[in-house]
Amino acid sequence: MHHSRRVVAALHERHPHLSFDCTTKVELILRHRDVWADFADAGCRFVVSAFETVDDHVLEILDKGHTRADMAEATAVLRSHGIEVRPSLLPFTPWTTLASLVELMDFVADHDLIGNVDPVHYSIRLLVPEDSLLVDHPAMGPHLGRYVADQLGYEWSSADPRTDELQVRVAAVVERAAAVDQPLATTFAEVDALVRAAAGMEPRHTPIDADVAARAQSRPRLTEAWFCCAEPTEMQRRPLGER
Repeated sequence: MHHSRRVVAALHERHPHLSFDCTTKVELILRHRDVWADFADAGCRFVVSAFETVDDHVLEILDKGHTRADMAEATAVLRSHGIEVRPSLLPFTPWTTLASLVELMDFVADHDLIGNVDPVHYSIRLLVPEDSLLVDHPAMGPHLGRYVADQLGYEWSSADPRTDELQVRVAAVVERAAAVDQPLATTFAEVDALVRAAAGMEPRHTPIDADVAARAQSRPRLTEAWFCCAEPTEMQRRPLGER
């Protein structure tokens, strides 16, 4: 972290009007919380961090090194210095439940992250490549299928097949939304409604107001949605000429 501070300080000295972002783990945001004031002063506008899910059981299987509570704290730590977090998500895993998906959408809304999450993240499905440590994980055993070379990963089945059906519907919504540059709050509301309906719940009682929607659109971001450790989206599977 000492080296990072020196690099950031030198960058800001040479290019004082340049802004930047960085990518780091939730646990490191909290462990090195003393650096963020300096980073903010030097032009750091957002931090990409792999939140993945709000289900602590799944986070433990994935060996993420953080909890749901840590994610909330990291968001608050960064915001105290004027830096936004941009979470990457991994909602669909073999252990995903409909209840955990509802909780994920609630977390995004409750922590004012609608403008911080690229909608494609709501549809991300776990990729299990050939040498993944998950292949030999006891929790993966009941769900692991065959290795498919042209997909560069293993097939796997969900504990709750309803989540697979929901993933397909969510993916269709976010792909269509991206194609027409739909406002983030509108896409969130559509995905949220799908998730809550799949879980047999009523629509969200508090609609997204105009202030939240406007704030969502103004949040700093990359020009292209960033995600990793995930199966390709349907758009990415298509030949270039068909996109």
